[in-house]
Amino acid sequence: MHGVKRTPKSSTSAEARAARKAKEAAKLSAYLEIESTFFTYKRERRHDQTALEHTTKLLTLNPELYTVWNFRREVLLALFGGSAEGQVKKDVFADLRNPSQNQQGAKQPEEEDASRTHLRQNLLEDDLLLTEHALRAHPKVYWIWNHRMWCLSHHPSASVWERELSLVAKMLDLDPRNFHGWNCRRAIIQHLALSVLSSDPSTASFAARQPVFPTLLSDPLLQSHPAVKEGLLGLAERELAYTLRKIESNFSNFSAWHQRSKLLPHMWTARQLSTEQVDGEVDKELELVKQAMYTDPGDQSVWFYHRWLVEGLFEPMVHRTEGEGSRAKGEAATGEDGRVRVAKSEAGTTGGKSANAQPGQSQERRKSRQLTVLREEIGVIEELFELEPESKWCAISLAHYQMLLAGLQGDTKDSAEAKGKAKRLLEELIELDPDREQRYRDLLEGKAYF
Repeated sequence: MHGVKRTPKSSTSAEARAARKAKEAAKLSAYLEIESTFFTYKRERRHDQTALEHTTKLLTLNPELYTVWNFRREVLLALFGGSAEGQVKKDVFADLRNPSQNQQGAKQPEEEDASRTHLRQNLLEDDLLLTEHALRAHPKVYWIWNHRMWCLSHHPSASVWERELSLVAKMLDLDPRNFHGWNCRRAIIQHLALSVLSSDPSTASFAARQPVFPTLLSDPLLQSHPAVKEGLLGLAERELAYTLRKIESNFSNFSAWHQRSKLLPHMWTARQLSTEQVDGEVDKELELVKQAMYTDPGDQSVWFYHRWLVEGLFEPMVHRTEGEGSRAKGEAATGEDGRVRVAKSEAGTTGGKSANAQPGQSQERRKSRQLTVLREEIGVIEELFELEPESKWCAISLAHYQMLLAGLQGDTKDSAEAKGKAKRLLEELIELDPDREQRYRDLLEGKAYF
């Protein structure tokens, strides 16, 4: 500006830097003093209100210092009676010294229990609020989530779990793919499921074994307890609806797709759906995932879910959701002549049953269903591949499904044609996705599986 004296840049910058360094040094000194006091309290095993307030101060500054969270739990246990340490010991001779005064001031056991429960609830509510504020600034710090789950597990009110479910839903609205939030949600659902089991005296012993939800939906025991089964199915339906909302808001939500794959097979088992009914449900899921594929063909979570649905044609989904390693029948492999062949599955058996056997249906009908779905899905993906010729996920999925199709067609002309298509697709993938060139060469040479 004209007529305004220019301040030398170097001197101003130097002064600003010096002031900033002095401010940072003061903050660091104050922090180190707080941290030093904390470790003094820890060495002294000081489990009182002062120690609790000091950990609050330190965790507000540094919520990633997990030692403070661990010590805080010790303090809390002492304060609400979970540990003998840090508690004022009862004077057992007080009654003898002054019996009349003691009787007048003595609390009934029920009053003491109520007072202790109230104290525990207040302390835990404070910590839930503390962790909520911490998670707003640090949503992916494991120690904060861990402490929050500990608080919930010690909370005397059952209603806190439903409230927490709503709160986690809001957190996942802000960050839909926060795996800590999803793990917390699964833990809450697990607790609610056990509460449903415990509500019926006839299934309380089953709840004591801590069965995992939703796996417990497949337990035959539930069929003789319809009220409990419907309660658990209601919980599963609510969670399934939640995953659909998250998927519809963002197809690229791997956690939602994953949760869906965990729920559906056990829900179908609990509902005792017929083979035709299950096939109808799978068709609905294929239609849902088709929309996602066309919306974002580059999103791998969609393709993983599609593959899970297709491979469910060859092995029971319930077993595969429990993490048992397996490979669907009809994987790509080559012989010494370099031609792509079909390698037999190494999945073995599950629970004494063939991996690709489905109860209550003939092998012929199963094979017909497999062929129909494979051809339809191959056709859908080929149309998409024409629109997105550089999509590696289209190419790899087509190659995989062509090999599954070849395995079903036996030693026929159609089978040879399917193998040829798979080989050409793998060769094309070497150009489309050069970072994984060796993987595609291994697939061509039979050294790897899809």
